Amino acid sequence: MNTTIHSKVGTSETLKARKAHLSGLLNLVKPRTGKTTKTETLTIAAIDAEMSLIEQQLKKRG
Repeated sequence: MNTTIHSKVGTSETLKARKAHLSGLLNLVKPRTGKTTKTETLTIAAIDAEMSLIEQQLKKRG
């Protein structure tokens, strides 16, 4: 019989880890030159929006 594993990591810690992960992804996606493709622009906008949402959730919690 399989049992579920319960994590002791809190929601705030999970949000902080997710924000750090998104920051790393943003550094990978940011263009090295001045020219960006539409896909890069949309990806950067989506990551920024997700990071803003996470920051709002963290402010609400703490």
